[in-house]
Amino acid sequence: MLQKVVLPAIIAENQEELDVTLSRVAFASNIMLDMMDGEFVKSKSLDFPMKLPDGLNYQLHVMAVDPLKKIRNLPPQINTIILHVETLENIADAIEEVKSKNYDIFLALNPETPISVVRSFLRLLDGVLIMTVNPGQYGAKFLPEQLEKVKNLRKLSETLNIEVDGGMTDKTVGLAITAGANMIASGSFIIKSNNPKVAYDILSMFF
Repeated sequence: MLQKVVLPAIIAENQEELDVTLSRVAFASNIMLDMMDGEFVKSKSLDFPMKLPDGLNYQLHVMAVDPLKKIRNLPPQINTIILHVETLENIADAIEEVKSKNYDIFLALNPETPISVVRSFLRLLDGVLIMTVNPGQYGAKFLPEQLEKVKNLRKLSETLNIEVDGGMTDKTVGLAITAGANMIASGSFIIKSNNPKVAYDILSMFF
């Protein structure tokens, strides 16, 4: 049975900001780390040698033009690598390289990218991440039509982890879960909240 998970999504420009943000979501056992190189998306985040606390499950969501280079010297606490198919010259080779480093591997799809790009690779993947915003910043506009991808992926596999990232709030998370998502990444709704734990609990209640 698929695990149902809410992950606070963290953007930080330096270690101090990362430490502060992690302390605000210390209640969560699963964390998404948004790495951005300033080229694939306009913002920069976590593009430095990170130090992470032990005992948590970390996904590294790599938004970079050369993602495989970015995963060569990572903190040992990271469990899962998420690569954007738009940045990969050879998807099969990228999957193999990530798996050779003993990470779980998810592939991410930007709004303009159809699920047909990853369909032939589903048996090799630990999950697929559907972006329901144009990536690169907190608070981007939610694109509800992207949930059709979630529905269609779930029809293809009952056991695949399907994660939705972007614009996830108390108004939208139910739509994503109904569509078939079992993992929800939420940035600003949790991180920018006056009480991140309350915001996290609100999203978790939808499962």
